[in-house]
Parts: sequence; C-alpha cells; structure tokens
Amino acid sequence: MMLLKNRVFAKMFAAYGLSTLGDWFDFIALSMLLGYVWKAEPMTLALLPLAYALPSVFLSQFAGIAADRFGKLKVMIITDLIRFGLTLLLILAPNPWWLLGIVLIRSTAEIFYAPAHQALTRHVVSEDQLLQAASLNGSVFQSGKLIGPLLGGIAAAFVSPAVCLLINALSFLGSAACLLGIGSIRESAQGETNTAETPEHTSWIATWLEGWRILLHNRTLFFSTLFFLVSLTAIQLVDAQFVVILREKAPGQPELLGYMISAIGVGALLAVMWLSRLKEIVSYGWVLGGGVLLIGVMVTWAGLYQPGSGVSWLLLAAFLGGIGTGLASVGSNYLRQKETPKEAIGRVTGILDSLSSSIFIVAPLLGGALIQTWGVSLSFQWTGILIGGIGASGILLQKVIWKRKSVQNESLQGWG
Repeated sequence: MMLLKNRVFAKMFAAYGLSTLGDWFDFIALSMLLGYVWKAEPMTLALLPLAYALPSVFLSQFAGIAADRFGKLKVMIITDLIRFGLTLLLILAPNPWWLLGIVLIRSTAEIFYAPAHQALTRHVVSEDQLLQAASLNGSVFQSGKLIGPLLGGIAAAFVSPAVCLLINALSFLGSAACLLGIGSIRESAQGETNTAETPEHTSWIATWLEGWRILLHNRTLFFSTLFFLVSLTAIQLVDAQFVVILREKAPGQPELLGYMISAIGVGALLAVMWLSRLKEIVSYGWVLGGGVLLIGVMVTWAGLYQPGSGVSWLLLAAFLGGIGTGLASVGSNYLRQKETPKEAIGRVTGILDSLSSSIFIVAPLLGGALIQTWGVSLSFQWTGILIGGIGASGILLQKVIWKRKSVQNESLQGWG
C-alpha cells in the first residue's frame, strides 16, 4: 500500500507488528499457566484482566495528556524497554499471585504506549489515509492473532509457557529497535491553531478538561462511546472465561484455545482486508453494530457446544466472531481518529482507555461470579444473546446513534 511508503509510519507499523505477535504468545502462556498448570478457579482467572486494566483506570487520562504534550516517539520507546524487562521477570513467577503482580506493574508502563501511538499516527498520516492506517494496524493485529496463538499454543503445550514469554520479551526489544530507527521527527505541524492545542503554559487540568469537552460535544464520538462501553461490558462478562468452557467441554486439549483464537484471527483478517478497500465508512451501524452481533453469535454458539460435537463447530463460531471483531475494532479506531482533532488524540484516547478499563475490572469479576452461579454453558448462552441484542440494536437504531445528514456527506456532523 502507498501508506507504507511513509517512512515513519512504516517503522511504526513494523514495531507494532513485532509487539503484537509477541503479545499473543504472552496471552497463551499466561492463560495456560493459570488455567492448565496451576488449575486456577474462574475467579482467579478473572483477576488477569483486572491486572491488565487497573492501572489504566487511574492513569490513562494522565498518559493521554502526556502523549499530547511530550515526545510521543520517546514515550513509545521507553515503554517497550520497560515491558521487555518485566516480561523477562514473568518467566520467574513462582505462583499466580506473583504473576498477577508483575502483570499489574507491566500494565502500568503499558498504558502510556497506546495514546502516544494513536497521537503519532494522526500526525504522520493524512486524513484521507486514516481508514487505510486503521486497516493496516488492524490487519497486523489480526495476523498476530492468527499466527501467534497457533504457534504459541504449540510452543506452550509441547515445550513450555516460558518460551512464549521469552518470545514476547524479545518482541518488545525488537519493537524498540524499530522505533529508534525513525530518528528525530517533528510531531506537530507548524501554523496549526486548533482550540485543542496544548501550549506549554496551559495547565494539566485545563488540558484534561478540554479532552472531555471534545468527547462530550461531538455527537458522533459521544454516542459511539456509549455504544462501545455497553457492548464491551457484555463481552467482558465471558471473554476471560473461554479457557474455562474449553477445559470443561474439551478436557485434555489445551491447544484448542490457540486454535480458536487463530480462527478468530482469520475471520477478523478477512473483515479488515475488506475494510481496507474502502476510502471511508459510511454506515457505522452496519460495521459496529453488525460486528457486535457476530461476536454475540460466537459466544452463544460456544455455550451450546456439546462434547463430541467436533472441533469444527467451535472453530466456525470463532471464525464468525472474528469477522465481528475485525469490523468493530477497525471501525471504532477509524471513528476515533476521524472525529478527534489531531492535537487531542492522546487525551481522548486516554479518556476512552480509562473508561473501558473500568469495565475490564468490573465485568470479568461479575462474569466469574455468574459462571460459578449459573454454570459455564448457561452463562455463555445468555451472555451471547445479550451481546447479539446490543449489536442488533446498533443496526436498528443507527440513524439515532450515528446521525448523518446524508450518506454522501464526507464529514460526520457534531453538536458544535
């Protein structure tokens, strides 16, 4: 693609690809350590997303302001190096509690990466290439989801989860090397006088309030955020519990978790490739609402699965859910980039990360309690129906949620 001829974006793309591939090795290793090696209970498994999300709740908005004020590239490099060292420490974790503690510390450093990455992308990519940029990043993420869990599942099952953690540590080191290769760049354009600018004399409080004003006063961004948060809450009730349903319905097949995630990756990659052919998204209802609907189908389908029905049943469900994941993730990222002034991308990203991380804390705990009360099959079935209903509502109410003057209108309209 033409966008990859942009030297800065190409190196950012390579760095993101390396760290993403390693992250999926990491995910498989931690899931297998907790679910199969240490035989953790559902509530203990629910603490893993809590360890990932808790720092973001309290610090993401601060990280977003920092991304808009300071050197975005330096922030990304330092974050990669810290994650490299902490991932090596995970290999030495003697029990679930040490593991969860190190993940918590690593997540604290990690929250500074996403706002800086989003903000730098918006500065180095022109507006007419935003969907292509979102699709490229989405494709590398889904490719990592396809390759990483497949290889990671094999490595963890037949070698050791520690090998997966080592691969992830090295991926962070490689990512930092790619970013260092960018060299010195100018991260903002001269002559821009947008109201969202953050000059040195502006206080942190004023900068923070400006980010919230942008989010609340842009109609499309505001209602999209509400839809995203409601959908995420329902999805996170069971997202961390797939290892439990597989452990119950397919015992003795720990590699099946990797196969399912890879099937999700295939579906998502196909969806992302389709979106990359478009210049813009003209119907958020079908993309975002349809994506959530397909995720609901996957969750319900997994809940209805009966032992002996064949692995293909689960893989087909994962494939459909993957299509939904690709549509929803790229659509959400594109909408955020398009609707937010480039000088405020870091702040708005930090706010959205903070809100979503609050859900990552509460919803998995509720999901763990739900499964212990209702059982894993019934919980998956009803939660899947709830997720599907939210997605269907997004399609049916898209003229209310994502109001546009006309399909041909190139610019989405806000309140102000």
